[in-house]
Amino acid sequence: MENPVKNSILVGTSILLLSLGSMAFAETRYISDKIYVPLRVGDTTKHRIIHRGLPSGEKLELLETNEDSGYSRVKTDRGVEGWLPSHYLVESPVARSLLNAAKQEVAELSKSNKELREQLKSTTQSSTETSNTVSDLEQENTALSEELAEIKRVSASAIKLDEDNRRLLQSNQMLSSEVDVLKTDNTRLREDKENEFFLNGAFAVLIGVMITLIIPKMMPKRRSDWG
Repeated sequence: MENPVKNSILVGTSILLLSLGSMAFAETRYISDKIYVPLRVGDTTKHRIIHRGLPSGEKLELLETNEDSGYSRVKTDRGVEGWLPSHYLVESPVARSLLNAAKQEVAELSKSNKELREQLKSTTQSSTETSNTVSDLEQENTALSEELAEIKRVSASAIKLDEDNRRLLQSNQMLSSEVDVLKTDNTRLREDKENEFFLNGAFAVLIGVMITLIIPKMMPKRRSDWG
């Protein structure tokens, strides 16, 4: 006679092993949300199919809607027109399209992030060179400042010399003018002196002539002894 406890243990062990085996060979699966909608020449399922299937997320232009049949006439980006069930049409993009757009945006952001990291790395590598360049520029700036100060000093001396030279030239011109005036006055005085000497000589001659003519007339005449 078999032991019932032993049989229960064997059955439980077998079930556990089967469960573990099933779990070991189990794989995860998902239901695809991508569907294809056929495009027909009319607004019923009896009309001929002109497109085997438009994928979900396809952008369409709505031309008209038949409320009775539940179909809508649409136009694709390639210019193909046809009818499909209206309940497949939505006003906003489907989740797959939004997901693709988000993936594309993430890829672009990742690319930009990579470029920024490379630029930051290049900037970090060139920081030492930049520091050396800044130091060289500071030294050059100091040398230029000293040279500028020397130029200003020399320029100030040159400006002072120029001003002194201008003052000397003005004084020389004034002295030359005064000399010319003195020469003119001297010439005029000499001419006046000569004129005065000439007039004095003429006056003396005139007086001598007058004396010669007048004095004899003023003297009394002597009587002649023979008178």
